Amino acid sequence: MSKSQTKLLGLLVVIIAAVAVVVSLIGDKSLRAANGAGPVGFVYSSKIIAAVEGSSEYTKAQKDYEGFAQKLQKEYESQAEGLDDESKRKKLMELEMKLTEKQIELNKPFQDKIQKTIEEVAKSEGCSIVLSQRVEFEALVPIRDKSESIVGTQSVPMSIPIVVTGGRDLTDPVLKKLGVK
Repeated sequence: MSKSQTKLLGLLVVIIAAVAVVVSLIGDKSLRAANGAGPVGFVYSSKIIAAVEGSSEYTKAQKDYEGFAQKLQKEYESQAEGLDDESKRKKLMELEMKLTEKQIELNKPFQDKIQKTIEEVAKSEGCSIVLSQRVEFEALVPIRDKSESIVGTQSVPMSIPIVVTGGRDLTDPVLKKLGVK
């Protein structure tokens, strides 16, 4: 990671932290949607996703995906014989694209169902805005040697709170409406 990328990442983290501090200082009374339309709701997205991933419907979709992946693996193995390295690489990339498309196809119904359920619960609870409690992402951090020189980067899971205080937690009503625990 270059020095400018490191500085940019640091600046981004500082800005997000500053926003979180401002929100916490403002307090609960100001956490209302625009024009006083209703309170702000929030959900723990990671908890909802984990519950959905534990459902039998998702397990079936995962098995379908794994079966499709095995089929593509066999297809690649049978077609790769006798191909040069460049042709093998192209074929592998083609099959990886098919695998990605299948994953998107299988996940879309779950994403749509979660989104629709959050919208329905928000409406029934009078919330016109719903935020995720935390944003989860992978950040690149520098790897330093004994002399503190940067010798590379590694990916580290990060979590930043978006809702610091106030708001209405809609996670459990969403989970209940989805029929997952």
